[in-house]
Amino acid sequence: MSLIADCFRRLTDISSCKSELKGYKVMDVRRTRKIGIACRNFQDLKQKACSKLNVINDPAEVNVFLLDGSLIDEEYFHTLEPQTTLILQKPGEKVLSDADILYDALRRVNIDFLTAGDRVTQFLTENLKAKVALLNKALNKDDSRTVLSTREQHPEWFKNLETNYMTKEAYMHRRCQDRIRTYLYKTIEQIKCSDVFMNDRKARQQLLRTITFFKLQLRQDHYFGFYFDRSRAAIDTKSDSDETDYDKCYEHCPCNFGRNSDETSLRQRCLPQLSDTNVTVDSDNIDETDARKFHESKKNAKTTTDENSESCPYRLKPSEKQIAICDRKGEFKCEGRWNTDGCSYGDRHKINPYRSKEELALFSTWNLDHQIERSRTLIPKLLQLSQQDTVNEQDIYDCYDNLFTVKNLRIVHIVCHDKGSHK
Repeated sequence: MSLIADCFRRLTDISSCKSELKGYKVMDVRRTRKIGIACRNFQDLKQKACSKLNVINDPAEVNVFLLDGSLIDEEYFHTLEPQTTLILQKPGEKVLSDADILYDALRRVNIDFLTAGDRVTQFLTENLKAKVALLNKALNKDDSRTVLSTREQHPEWFKNLETNYMTKEAYMHRRCQDRIRTYLYKTIEQIKCSDVFMNDRKARQQLLRTITFFKLQLRQDHYFGFYFDRSRAAIDTKSDSDETDYDKCYEHCPCNFGRNSDETSLRQRCLPQLSDTNVTVDSDNIDETDARKFHESKKNAKTTTDENSESCPYRLKPSEKQIAICDRKGEFKCEGRWNTDGCSYGDRHKINPYRSKEELALFSTWNLDHQIERSRTLIPKLLQLSQQDTVNEQDIYDCYDNLFTVKNLRIVHIVCHDKGSHK
């Protein structure tokens, strides 16, 4: 009986420990008030804190944080030591960490070096176009390293870039692809948010087929990454013949991935860092599991493509020549406002992102501008076409060209980018 009694006593002690009162310090997000709370559990803490801090929200809607900004849940709460200081957050409030509080305090006493961030913010928000023009004039125009291509040849150009690409051309190719993909995603989003898509079942099916065509055609056209790729620049010659092999992409071109051999593709997916080391790889020693995963993913990708092809009633267009919109050195010239024939600023609006890290950064302010506007004109036209009994295939082709190709896109300096209505 003594053993049973001892076990009962221990269970009783554990139960009482879990429900015993513990003290904590709780503040509001502004840290203007601090109160002491004695509670038995997490819910008890939130209820009492809300009451003492005059918070009228449901306790279930408020959050509790540590001073370092860590969010506390009920399970973690039981690991906290008594007298821990906590922050109560109402919906819509922002919790400031100790670092944020310190920054604000130092800024109030006018520490000079902390005002640099505010000055940069002010610079980028006031009269940005004029300041970008001044920056462009101040850039280093040293062309000695422009022709260099690889990471080893020009490491400063690649510094702090989050990329595994080993050449400038491959990186710029991908950056252009990203811009075109953004146009695709915005197009899909605007279509799916429209009343026509949500309320007209027949039109919705037509729009889904159009979206499928856009995806398949863009994949075939490599998302037009070659627009920014100077290795695809047109050769300045009077001859009508063009011996450039536009169907053959360079080794690291991201749009060339699907045409690599299985072994090369497997190396690129499973061993992306080997090119930076002196390790020699034996293809016979590649992990069989990785190889099997690669072949399975390739098979699944083919199946998905086949299914998409079946749901797409439009024939894919043959790809056009891959010609960049820069010259062989990588220099881009502004093509002017959407309603003008050329740029009125002439040579003052030109840039070569291949030259330096600074010009690469500034190039991000240049735009691929739609002359016929995407959101105001092209998407409404697609919605209108989807409601017709029959849709002309050529109309879909025209929309594709106007959305994603230089038939309607022009590269423009930020000063020449008119965000107003193109009418």
